[in-house]
Amino acid sequence: GLESLAAELAQLSPLHVLERGYAIVQNELDRIVKDPAEAPVDSAISVRLARGRLKARVTEIVERGS
Repeated sequence: GLESLAAELAQLSPLHVLERGYAIVQNELDRIVKDPAEAPVDSAISVRLARGRLKARVTEIVERGS
């Protein structure tokens, strides 16, 4: 019923995904980073975790498969 649907929907919540250990990375324009080109070397990034946020600077880009 409705409770089961609500539980399924909660599992898909971005906050629940963070609880599983994933993170959301944003660049200096507060856009979500999906490609290394969106956060070039020496740019500041913000990493959203389940229980807080990290501020970091990109020091190296490693291409997929490397």
